[in-house]
Amino acid sequence: MSAQSKVVAGVDVGKATLVAARSAGPAREFANTAAGHAQLRAWLARRQGDLVVCEPSGGYEQAMVRCLRQGQQAVSLVTPGRARAYARALGQAAKTDPLDARLLACYGEKLEPEPTPEPEPDREQVKELLARRQQLVDERVRERNRLEREKDPGIEDSLFRPRDWLDREIEQLERQYKELPESSQVLAQQAKLYRSVRGVGLQTAATLIAWLPELGRWDGKALTALAGLAPWPKDSGQRQGYRAIRGGRSVVRRALYLATMTALRGDNDLRRFYQGLRARGKPGKVAMVAAMRKLLLHLNAIARRGTPWVAQAAPD
Repeated sequence: MSAQSKVVAGVDVGKATLVAARSAGPAREFANTAAGHAQLRAWLARRQGDLVVCEPSGGYEQAMVRCLRQGQQAVSLVTPGRARAYARALGQAAKTDPLDARLLACYGEKLEPEPTPEPEPDREQVKELLARRQQLVDERVRERNRLEREKDPGIEDSLFRPRDWLDREIEQLERQYKELPESSQVLAQQAKLYRSVRGVGLQTAATLIAWLPELGRWDGKALTALAGLAPWPKDSGQRQGYRAIRGGRSVVRRALYLATMTALRGDNDLRRFYQGLRARGKPGKVAMVAAMRKLLLHLNAIARRGTPWVAQAAPD
């Protein structure tokens, strides 16, 4: 289907309201409730739309997206900021909900983003458990910092109580996401494969399952960009700028960093690769990112083959 004949609607998602529009014509507002979602789906059906384009909005879009998919409506969740960059390219400085909805529709017509695949329930549950665990871990760090600064003994008990509760909640969530992959044969097999690589533990394996389902399906270059580990050039004329990583899924990059740090403590091919880069004069940060990329490629290879990683023997 050509871009000219494709019928695209943009939806600007807010906490309480949804604003839907085509690239031209009036916008329509719906409540961000179950009844509003059903009304939006009926409105889209009357227009025989091929695609709905929206941006993730802190989770406020999830129920709407589920409702639209139940009606066989294709939905594309575009990366936050891309539509705004597109607006700047068009010279559109004004920003209102109807304008944003039309802009998303225009973005979909011109750039034809692929529909976002429907998430697998088991992976989404692992993701939600890990996200909640990270929230509690961050809060525990804040409580510990408060305890270090507090000098009044009468306040210390108040600071210890939430920390103890946070410890118990984090342990409970860790048990849950440990058990969840084991309840799914596919996820259990993936977790086992990932953990065959030195440095990859339970939490890293769960993070990869939840936030990087493309492992084993995409090529290495696409995966490194997706994880934010691709060195992007910054050249101009005769000037060759410093290559630096940026963007990507920060939660995956953080998990790979911790796994690489663990792997570098042992005698293995990843450590030898890192030490070789350092011996050739590469800065520590550059060598670390390269080791993280190598670890990611190892994981992609075993996910594609479906066989555990076999470590290479040290040279004589």
